[in-house]
Amino acid sequence: MSPSFVVARVFVCLVAFVAALGKASALPDHHWHWPPDPAGRVVAIDLGNTNSCVAGYDSGDTTRTMFHHCIPSWVAFPDDDDGAVLVGEDAMNHAAVVNPGAAVSGFKRLLGKRFTRVFEREFAQSVKENLPYKVFEENAQVQVEVKTTKEDGGVRNVGVEQLTAAVLAKLKETAEAHLGHRVEAAVLTLPLAFSDYASRSAAVFAGRLAGLKAVSAVLSEPVAAAMAYGLSKSLRDEGNVVVLHVGGGTTEASVMTFVDGVYEALSSQYDPFFGGQDLDRRIVDHFVRQIRDKHGRDIADDSAALEKLRTACERAKKTLSHQDHAQVTVESLVDGVDLSEPLTRAEFEELNHDLFLKVVEMVDRVVSQAQVDTIDEVLLVGGSTMIPKVQELIRDYFGGTTKTVLHTRLKPDEVVTIGAAEYSKRPDALCSSSC
Repeated sequence: MSPSFVVARVFVCLVAFVAALGKASALPDHHWHWPPDPAGRVVAIDLGNTNSCVAGYDSGDTTRTMFHHCIPSWVAFPDDDDGAVLVGEDAMNHAAVVNPGAAVSGFKRLLGKRFTRVFEREFAQSVKENLPYKVFEENAQVQVEVKTTKEDGGVRNVGVEQLTAAVLAKLKETAEAHLGHRVEAAVLTLPLAFSDYASRSAAVFAGRLAGLKAVSAVLSEPVAAAMAYGLSKSLRDEGNVVVLHVGGGTTEASVMTFVDGVYEALSSQYDPFFGGQDLDRRIVDHFVRQIRDKHGRDIADDSAALEKLRTACERAKKTLSHQDHAQVTVESLVDGVDLSEPLTRAEFEELNHDLFLKVVEMVDRVVSQAQVDTIDEVLLVGGSTMIPKVQELIRDYFGGTTKTVLHTRLKPDEVVTIGAAEYSKRPDALCSSSC
């Protein structure tokens, strides 16, 4: 590689970095287009740590019903000689039945990260403390260690972009089966905290690895949510909107303003290791104590029993979003013990009270940082915002008045994908005055 080429590459990177600093408050989605977009072949993909979804329209016919499909964001590597990779439900089942060490999830939070950077060392430490698999950096790429066999302790290192590509390829395949033709391009969504060049470049690279000819745009999740609710039509000029996204493993709160047809971010808070799974763990811990007290059995270190219990507790949590009571039932939880116990919404809220308050505190911080006089609209994104107590606390925080509109019409776990699909129909909608 010639010295002049190296200098040129460094110069380009510096220019991009300085430009990003100069637009720190803006959402630079319109800088992330890769023309041309094959007509009728663009889908929307929402990458998640827990679940990932694809949505779109049949051959660009916007009069047809939107299709929407989600899969667990799991990838597994069985010990087959053909190098097969399992994705989604198949990967989860492989982890539960065959080899838990050969399957990974929750890796989206690692896209574009570099543990050797000084300002990311705290994040690197959090990764070591919170993820059940080994993560390290090699050749400027974050790698995940998966166990290839249960007997000899063999391992395989896989890049985060490759893991992400496996999920994207599965969603691409699912969309193609629904549409009956090839999918060649996609609009990808990422958290506002991933607006940096490295994260978005990593997402684009994963898209190319997945077989997409083009990533039409990388769209910030708060903007996608605003698109889903059509806020560009209802929000006043210089109006302000809070987007609260509580996913399975991460939470993000942000404040955006709508100026001259463009959304701009005023403030943001992102926690890469806090979400609905923390609520599940509180319920699991509750029943672990109950099983110990009632049956004299301690399953705290029994991974198989804990996974059965976690699945049942997550199911109960979802039930309590629309009912006052749920039954936590697990047959053959552990030798000689079947679990069938009630859980009330009041008990669930008591177990997670401090975590609910943590969500409200994130909202309070972004509103304070934004330094705005009014919040016009609040958008709830992610499955955990369906919890009645979360909605109640957010509504109370904004005074419980009609001055601030709390949007709950769309399913929170589908909002981002729906908005990205809307964006794919008219990609100039966010930047009509600037591009």
